[in-house]
Amino acid sequence: HRVWHHSLTKKDLAGSDAASFAAYHVGTLGWPGIGYTFVIEPKNVINTPNGKRARIVYANDIDRRTYHVGNSNQFSLGICVAGDYRYDTMDDATLASIAELHAALVKDGIGKYDKAHNEMPGYSWKACCQYNYRDAFDWKGSKTPARPAPAPDVYTIQEGDTLWSIA
Repeated sequence: HRVWHHSLTKKDLAGSDAASFAAYHVGTLGWPGIGYTFVIEPKNVINTPNGKRARIVYANDIDRRTYHVGNSNQFSLGICVAGDYRYDTMDDATLASIAELHAALVKDGIGKYDKAHNEMPGYSWKACCQYNYRDAFDWKGSKTPARPAPAPDVYTIQEGDTLWSIA
């Protein structure tokens, strides 16, 4: 699962970034790390050839299990968008970063399902996430690519095959 969060911190405040979340999770809560694989920082906007984008911080390796959604940590990847979307509004730079990150994860086969923190078992009470992450995937016509066809589990070598053609 790709699990979408928001930080419940006002997006423009000094402590609303990956470094501050890591300091809180490790220093205050005693976690072994930040808790998310990716953090999208709306206050840190980058000009790209495709327009403005909110900075995406790669905080943990994809295969590392992190603290972000209780008993579901073993099979999920945490993605946090800095901001309190009960009150903050989502800007285009942030929406574009969400759409592009999601498309890249799907294209690379990382995760099969998308859920909000409050859609995970035992977290229906949590006010996270308060933005519509599914709408963000299709920001301004962005389309998430189809998953690539899975490679076969078994291949029978045939006359004329080369290692290159099999690969």
